[in-house]
Amino acid sequence: MKSYWPDRPRQTLRRRLLVFLLAPLAALLVISLAADYHIAFDPAWDAYDHALADDAVALAGRVHAKGSVIEVDLPPAAEAVLRSNGRDQEFLAVLGPDGRLLAGDVDLQPGPATSGTHPTLSNATLRGKQVRKASYRLETSGGPVTVVVAETTQKRQRTGSKILAAMVAPNVLLILATLGLVYIGVRNGVAPLAQLSEEIGRRSPHDLSPLPKGDVPGEIEPLVNAMSALIDDLQAAAMAQQSFLANAAHQLKTPLAALQTQLELTAAELPQEYRHRVVNLRDATQRLGHLVHQLLALARSGPEADIAHERRPVDLAHLLQENASVWYDRALARDIDLGFEPASAVIDGAEWLLRELLANLIDNALKYTPPGGRVTARSGTGEDSRPFIEVEDNGPGIPEAEHQRIFDRFYRAVGSPGSGTGLGLAIVKEVADRHDATIDLADAGAGGGARIRVSFLPRH
Repeated sequence: MKSYWPDRPRQTLRRRLLVFLLAPLAALLVISLAADYHIAFDPAWDAYDHALADDAVALAGRVHAKGSVIEVDLPPAAEAVLRSNGRDQEFLAVLGPDGRLLAGDVDLQPGPATSGTHPTLSNATLRGKQVRKASYRLETSGGPVTVVVAETTQKRQRTGSKILAAMVAPNVLLILATLGLVYIGVRNGVAPLAQLSEEIGRRSPHDLSPLPKGDVPGEIEPLVNAMSALIDDLQAAAMAQQSFLANAAHQLKTPLAALQTQLELTAAELPQEYRHRVVNLRDATQRLGHLVHQLLALARSGPEADIAHERRPVDLAHLLQENASVWYDRALARDIDLGFEPASAVIDGAEWLLRELLANLIDNALKYTPPGGRVTARSGTGEDSRPFIEVEDNGPGIPEAEHQRIFDRFYRAVGSPGSGTGLGLAIVKEVADRHDATIDLADAGAGGGARIRVSFLPRH
């Protein structure tokens, strides 16, 4: 027993491409932001470091040595200038050769310092705050003196935040714009696939013509070729089946007609007490002949039949008038009022197929209309400017639930009278499809019955 697995939701090709592109683009965004941030922030960091180093050199300029005595000339005004730094808090310290504090903050410890013209910069923590400090060693006659200047990093962090904010927005917009362009490109790229899908979806189940390639991408062409090859195989199989059906029906018509004739002659010569058996055989043979005729008509009107070379102007009014006499005897035998209301309406079509369409519509109406009823066949041009053939009866009508199924092959509604084959309206549907016509089924009126109208395309 085949197990049933629910269909999982399928990802579209468009979505897959966008998802596959999103991860690299996100990684590219992070890398780009990091690189751009360092490129933009490093010069600002260097500028702050340079200013801090200048403060250390300036503080070192206030250290004087007289012999072994080292003094720091740092009046309050000068110290205030060195400590003024906007948002940041600045610290300073001057340490003698023995590490004794000569001036400044006692808790500011120097970083690694070397003698020279450039202070050494380092990071540290002071009073619970992150600081950047510059340490400078000054050689004096009284021994080496270490000068330290430090500042908190608020303005550096603020500058970094501004730079990052200034870079995030354009980079994100660039990524979104790229995704938008990719989406548009992918949508346009897969548009031929959507068109091909719509083309296949619009097709009739009986349409086995080759698939149009159009501007199908090269990657999809092998799939289209494979589908076209499959359609060719299906068409060949269908044509073989239709050919067999048509040949078999054609071969059966002649012997059945001869058999029916012989049975009629035999029935006329037999005594009355034996005649009813031969009459039953004759009627069964007649029904079999009708079935064979319908099978042949169904085979010849199928989608595999090429009727393009048989199309010619056909006046539907002339078609009704020409075939009216064929049905009068049957209508009189059943006491049915058969009427024709022909109005000129010319279409392009295969006349023999249109004759089959009309014959099956009238046959179906006569079959389901009770004795004493009425059947009317019409032709003309409707309010929509489309030529039509219409057959109306006052029989029991067709239940709405059966409207879609009555055109299926071999389908007969429950309770249908007689011994029909269920092929009459199927032939009507096939002929209508071959002529790009539409079939409208409606109630005939308050008195019951059905009205079937076949509307054709107007001539150009």
